[in-house]
Amino acid sequence: MAAVFATMLSFHVHTASAQAKPITAYRGTIGGAAVEVLLIHDWQLDGMDGYLFTDVERSLVPLEKTPYSEDEGLLINVLGDPKLPTAALALQPAVPGAKHLRGRSIDLRSREQQDIQLERVVRFSSDQGDAYDGELLQVPADERFYFRVHARKARGEHGGRVDTITVFDRAHGQPVQVIDGLDLFFSGTDTLALHDFNGDGVLDFSVMPMRPDDPTRTARQRDYYIYGADTGYVRNEKLGSLAAQGDLKLGEEGRVSLRPQDGIDYRAGTIQWRHYRFVTPTRLERVGESEERF
Repeated sequence: MAAVFATMLSFHVHTASAQAKPITAYRGTIGGAAVEVLLIHDWQLDGMDGYLFTDVERSLVPLEKTPYSEDEGLLINVLGDPKLPTAALALQPAVPGAKHLRGRSIDLRSREQQDIQLERVVRFSSDQGDAYDGELLQVPADERFYFRVHARKARGEHGGRVDTITVFDRAHGQPVQVIDGLDLFFSGTDTLALHDFNGDGVLDFSVMPMRPDDPTRTARQRDYYIYGADTGYVRNEKLGSLAAQGDLKLGEEGRVSLRPQDGIDYRAGTIQWRHYRFVTPTRLERVGESEERF
């Protein structure tokens, strides 16, 4: 049974804490192409990584985590191929959060070079002295949609909050759904935990709401949003109810498993599981139980 769940996703409740890695969003051009660049500063490792998003293809391409020195600029690989980098961005300056970035994009196959001109749009920093109000792309995207969240933080606050999720159609780059009136914990580019919960081939997502009775703390469990062709993304009450009962694991092909809060018997060395499956894109049914020994 342990092997069965090795590939499943498990979401755990966490207390509200500041988004750890500062993220700076830039807009500009590479050659004549409009782009968005997200640079994520890992200050503990003196490393920089992030994502490149083009207005034409509308896909998030990872940037390889790279050591940097502010005196030497930043040379960072674009991981457009699963096996090898396809391009490198040479950027000046490498100061985290710089207002302007200039440099060159180098195609690693043809060695063709193009000018880069980027301007800072918003910087998401957890420092209490910083404030922000802006939109941030979420990772990953799929063939159908990509996502942005609107996050804000006032000076003196420890962490950011999300009030709006916007869903975009990759085919034309226009918004197709706006979910607003939210109060969610902001955790950077993975504020939306994106996964195909119901096995229909379209990404769904979960989020961590803040507690209505104590806005400084997160709720006890996540909210789950499932995509339906007629409804768009709607919060799924059944998944939320299951998450409130124990440890929820979400697998492939619409499988969902629950370990109730009292499901571990340490004397007997057993773990009880209840198993569910999406029988339609939005409806769950219980399909059985199992016992795992440890």
